[in-house]
Amino acid sequence: MVHIDPQSVYQEAEPFFFSGNNIAILFIHGFTASPSELYLVAKLVHQESGATVSGVLLPGHGSHPQFLNQTTWQDWYKTVEAESEYLLAHYEKVYVVGLSLGGLLSMYLGVNLPEIKGVVSINPPIRLRNPMINVMAPVMQWVKPYFPKPKEKQRKLRKKGRFAYESTPVRAFRSMMELKEETLKALKDIEVPLLLIQSLADESVHPQGTSLIIKKVKTAQIELVELIDSEHVATMAEEDQENIASLIIKFMEEN
Repeated sequence: MVHIDPQSVYQEAEPFFFSGNNIAILFIHGFTASPSELYLVAKLVHQESGATVSGVLLPGHGSHPQFLNQTTWQDWYKTVEAESEYLLAHYEKVYVVGLSLGGLLSMYLGVNLPEIKGVVSINPPIRLRNPMINVMAPVMQWVKPYFPKPKEKQRKLRKKGRFAYESTPVRAFRSMMELKEETLKALKDIEVPLLLIQSLADESVHPQGTSLIIKKVKTAQIELVELIDSEHVATMAEEDQENIASLIIKFMEEN
């Protein structure tokens, strides 16, 4: 299991691990965030299914945005690949669940580690609500390397227990967009079952991005579930936490 030096990480952002039966689930958080945004759903899945759950902290997260700007998608992928390999070596069946950036990483894992039994991707950033962010990022990284987020929304999520940066490191954001392109190119080779969960009210990611994923997948079993009310961080929406946990458990039972 991957361990992070607790001295360099905020307490609210620390990884979690709940030991259970011989089925393991890796939970991967989103860009600029931490395992805290998946904690409640992971705990529900653990309690209701008995599965072992692991929530990793991606490099550059959980401390200060400047550290995130010093990392790339390859660094994030190495961390989730190492944790996946640990789980595959110690548990009979392994599934991967990712939110946003974690959704991209989970699909990329599904391509490269076919031993995984299934992948759940929640609100992956395939198509952005504001495409100009991606267009302007190459210039912004030099002029304004950290772009502030809407404060009110961050405050609300922080009150619910989510640790995330209050600004977006632009250079790291560009690397996430590179991962998006690499994932889309690789999806033709994915063979493990894939469950897409997309919030229709997602303020960051356009729901139509899921249609591009479905188009790219050639042979794998794929299912799309749309959430009506929750926004981008759907795993912290009280109205959908139990629903998402139930969808994950159902997906594991069917695969």
